[in-house]
Amino acid sequence: MAETKNKPTDSPIAGPEFTDRVTRLLISCIENLCRFLPSSDPLNGKLQGLLKVLKKAIRYKPVSGLAKEIQDFFNRKKLEEEFRFTEKEEMRQIVMDLTQTIKDFASVSGGLDSDMGKYVEQIDKVNTLQDFIALKKNLVSDLRKIQLSTKDLKRELIQYRNITKELSTRLEQTEAKALIDPLTNVFNRMAYDLSVGQMIREFTRHKEPCALMIIDIDYFKKFNDNYGHKAGDKVLTSVAATIRDAVRDSDSVFRYGGEEFVILLKKIEYDQAKRLAEKVRYEVERDYFVDKEIEMKVTVSLGVSCLKEGDTEQLVFDRADKALYKSKENGRNRVTMA
Repeated sequence: MAETKNKPTDSPIAGPEFTDRVTRLLISCIENLCRFLPSSDPLNGKLQGLLKVLKKAIRYKPVSGLAKEIQDFFNRKKLEEEFRFTEKEEMRQIVMDLTQTIKDFASVSGGLDSDMGKYVEQIDKVNTLQDFIALKKNLVSDLRKIQLSTKDLKRELIQYRNITKELSTRLEQTEAKALIDPLTNVFNRMAYDLSVGQMIREFTRHKEPCALMIIDIDYFKKFNDNYGHKAGDKVLTSVAATIRDAVRDSDSVFRYGGEEFVILLKKIEYDQAKRLAEKVRYEVERDYFVDKEIEMKVTVSLGVSCLKEGDTEQLVFDRADKALYKSKENGRNRVTMA
């Protein structure tokens, strides 16, 4: 009787494909874990070394599948952490400003005792009515300064109380609600509503130049109509990723609604904002993606507005929105500065 050998069966947990997939999952986990570790942490250095070894062992491929889900998860967590940190920093700044206000008031009112002693000495020395009148004017002037300082302090206390109450509510909302758009992994509309007011206040306080950029995907409806909503979702995801890569780390990207994105740009002058907008436009136009073997090209129209003295959230947004409309009127795939 002939001896028969069992043929090896294909196993889903064997072979180079499985090894490659597990390696990619490890890379995704380690890369994102390193984002939460300080560069000085010894563990960060060890993990970076392991990353180099793992990356040499695989061929480059775009992140997909479970590795993509893990990366998206860490992206959301990082954005939420950054948002909460920014909100708490604003609360800290309010406390510092209020402390300085109280110090300034104390320095004004604290000098009143010595001033009164000075006036008493002067009263003993004056002999004429004119001297008394001059002394009276000086005394009234100093008392008015104290009165004005008291009114200013009261007004600022009320203002700080209202802002602090609003911030406390927002921080509670931040903990309770998701601030990340689940499709594009950028901040959502609620996060924008919370952030734009903060940018206006920082601009008013520090006078550092800021800008608001609105981005709209050109002819987005045709992607849904011609290729289906899944293709439209891929366009949104692709554009959001390109925008994130094109802007600075200090810039905040929001999906405002539908195919529209907003970017809040801090510490940026007019010319810099224009160059950055052109960079975003160029990078989106240069990029493309394939859906069912169909190569799709995407372009965007942009409107940019720099903050001005006395601006409100609505004013700066409306200027950028009008600039965006001009970009569309003039042929799309272009930048218009307000």
